[in-house]
Amino acid sequence: MNAVILAVLVMVGLSLARVSVVLALVVGALVGGLAGGLSIEDTLAAFNDGVGGGAKVALAYATLGAFAVAISRSGLPDLLARRLITLLGQESSASRQATVKYLLIGSVLLVAISSQNLIPVHIAFIPILIPPLLKVMNQLRMDRRAVACTLTFGLTAPYMLLPVGFGAIFLNDILLANINEAGAALGLEIDRAMVPMAMGVPVAGMFLGLLVAVFLSYRKPRVYDEVELGNTPAHGHSHDHSEIQEPHTLGLIMSVVAIVAALGIQLYTGSMILG
Repeated sequence: MNAVILAVLVMVGLSLARVSVVLALVVGALVGGLAGGLSIEDTLAAFNDGVGGGAKVALAYATLGAFAVAISRSGLPDLLARRLITLLGQESSASRQATVKYLLIGSVLLVAISSQNLIPVHIAFIPILIPPLLKVMNQLRMDRRAVACTLTFGLTAPYMLLPVGFGAIFLNDILLANINEAGAALGLEIDRAMVPMAMGVPVAGMFLGLLVAVFLSYRKPRVYDEVELGNTPAHGHSHDHSEIQEPHTLGLIMSVVAIVAALGIQLYTGSMILG
């Protein structure tokens, strides 16, 4: 069968089966390229050249957004958030308040960094993780502005430095592509390895600002009013995390496998769409 006809049939069939149109388009292109005798690299190159600059970035965001929704619905972010809240709640009753404070800040930073690259759910984790941590912050008399600065750094610096997840879109599809396009007339061309090295300079400045915010500007204790979050069920009893249904083990395992596979494919092929 002709490779083009096969690709169209696969795309239409997946669309009729209510598979995401973006995923159907990508799978159809891969099937058509492989059926036509092209390698995966040649197929991706032809696909990227065919969709054009803006469409490539849009498709990358669409596929990553679909992946983020799938991960969030698996229950993995909720499970990680509850485990972190339980850990900090247990530690906050101990005498080492400073240790717990910086453990909380470090945990929020790691989760924010992971949300851009490793588990690309972007800002979806904030309403899951931060509201339950407010009570712990009040107990520690933490200045919430330090946590806000930590979130800002964790959500911004990773995609400026690490070419995975949202960073693959920004560094490779936007920054690298535009620099090479603008410098083509002057004979200027850079490769992917040079972009993170250049972006390391502003990220280092941002990291210095984070250190100043956490250890100097917002280091002093700050007292906030205790306000109920209003997340009680209809029957009037207080919300208890133990009542939340635990996600299925199979779903968690498949989520971890999907994350590892997506990360590996991105690093191997350099394509956010294929990952």
